[in-house]
Amino acid sequence: MQTDSSNPSSTRRERQVLRKKEEILAAATRIFGAKGFSATTTKDIANEADIGESTLYNYFESKREIMMAIMGEYKRLFDADFQEATALANPEAFIDLVDRTIDLFTSRTFFIRALIAEAWIENDILDNYVTPRLQQLSSILTGFFSNGVSGGLFRPIDPQLVSQFAMGMFFSIVIPIARGVKPAPTPRDRRALAEAMVSVLINGIHSHEGSLHTH
Repeated sequence: MQTDSSNPSSTRRERQVLRKKEEILAAATRIFGAKGFSATTTKDIANEADIGESTLYNYFESKREIMMAIMGEYKRLFDADFQEATALANPEAFIDLVDRTIDLFTSRTFFIRALIAEAWIENDILDNYVTPRLQQLSSILTGFFSNGVSGGLFRPIDPQLVSQFAMGMFFSIVIPIARGVKPAPTPRDRRALAEAMVSVLINGIHSHEGSLHTH
């Protein structure tokens, strides 16, 4: 987790508090991912952070406040990532977006597991944290495909439908990794996954030398 603990303008005490909060949030992320939010207690989090439970309450009032702090941090990360890709100008930018987003998901598997589990049963998390991120991503992709159609780069297609296909492909890659079914890819493998996904979406899998017959 990243905070402003290195901010030179903050006092030593403020930096110490921020560092301890970072440690607690990192510990809570691991426990939430392993046990789920509901089954986790503040004692579990304190033990994982190697502090007393009473000490934990000096930094956070409740388990839910801890979860919301984690959600807020990852909301910032995803929003910053998507902000850079608001207007995808070319396929290479699309590949960069997929690469970075795969990294966001697969390098934080404990958090993603907890997020999926809680969004499934908690409307507040679904509505305020998950759905807006998915809508952002869908809007970015829809704009990319729409511009491609308008510019003659792509054949006439429904940009929103292709955006849904793209998101389906993306999540079919990251969910098994987040679940621990598959190992996290190396940076090289991650880039190859991103390139393959974008290639299939843009170029398809049909050989231009062959012909497709349907019956």
